[in-house]
Amino acid sequence: MTLSLVILGFIFILGLIVGSFMNVVILRTVSEESIVFPGSKCPKCQTPLKWYHNIPVLSYIFLRGKCGFCGEKISIQYPLVELLTGVLFILLFLRFCMPFDPLFGLSVINPITWPQVIIYIFSIIVTCLFIAIAGTDFIEKKVSDAHTLPLIGIGILYSITYSVVNIIAYTRDNGFPKIDLNFIFTCPVIQCLAVAILGFLIMEAISRLSLLLIGTRAFGEGDSYIAAGLGSVFGAIFGSSALYTDFAQIFRSFFAILIFAAVIQVLITLPILMKKFVQSKNWVTLGALSAFILYSIGYMFAQYAGWLTNKFAYWSSTIVLLAIGLFTCGEILLSIKETKGEGGLYLPFGPAMIISGLIALLILGF
Repeated sequence: MTLSLVILGFIFILGLIVGSFMNVVILRTVSEESIVFPGSKCPKCQTPLKWYHNIPVLSYIFLRGKCGFCGEKISIQYPLVELLTGVLFILLFLRFCMPFDPLFGLSVINPITWPQVIIYIFSIIVTCLFIAIAGTDFIEKKVSDAHTLPLIGIGILYSITYSVVNIIAYTRDNGFPKIDLNFIFTCPVIQCLAVAILGFLIMEAISRLSLLLIGTRAFGEGDSYIAAGLGSVFGAIFGSSALYTDFAQIFRSFFAILIFAAVIQVLITLPILMKKFVQSKNWVTLGALSAFILYSIGYMFAQYAGWLTNKFAYWSSTIVLLAIGLFTCGEILLSIKETKGEGGLYLPFGPAMIISGLIALLILGF
């Protein structure tokens, strides 16, 4: 138990330190400053900070959320990002390295293997890039190539490393593998690249369709690169796992991650949209959205209660649901077109994709 607590404590502290650095990365990406020089400073008075002003979480508590020089309020973002990073470091450790002593219900030591260490380090790097992407997108609605391109690259690098190691091991025991279509289609590198490209194309197709219909993109260009990054990461992980036997299965799993991101976005956006429609007195769109929500709830309840077993009842109810849904989407798109994405109707999709990716990283089987 003592060993586990010491290791988990060390990992948490390491996560807090990395989280402190992630704050620097996020804010200096927004301000377009170097993340190395100059040293940490107060964003208000620009005074260089002392070392004891930079202790993760503790400095914020001791300074009561204010600058030690000018007394201006410090954003709560600093301790939140630090704590989030520390917690994620521990969760990823428990996810990939597995508990190893009686504290976790085991009676014998379960040693950590090198493959577990490698995927843990990979997951940490991916998580840090996730935090940087979500932070800059949330604060400034800005996605930096300095974050998305490394995310794409780390997935490709992981798939290449895994492929090379396995080819060497296979060649040592069985001779060099035969290069055929089956080898190509099951190669983690090819699968990683294919899912990354598909992720990019899916987001671009939706955005360009929106551009064609209402004259503005549904998502920012950076969101397409985030989707490519997610595709690269999960294409590499899925392609390297024995649980995913073909590309169709890999793509379905990745598509489910994007769908879940859309659900998260809806949950975040819905109350904001309704508030905006009330403020702008857009009663038609508000009424359509409310009707769609109420009818969807009734539709799901009817299915659960077994009221739609009759084919006529099922298809008539489904057609009405689709009609209300299409009308609601049309009204919302028209509202976005009229405001050109201003007035709070346009919200970044990147954070929702990142949340979905983090959840998938923590709970999906690989």
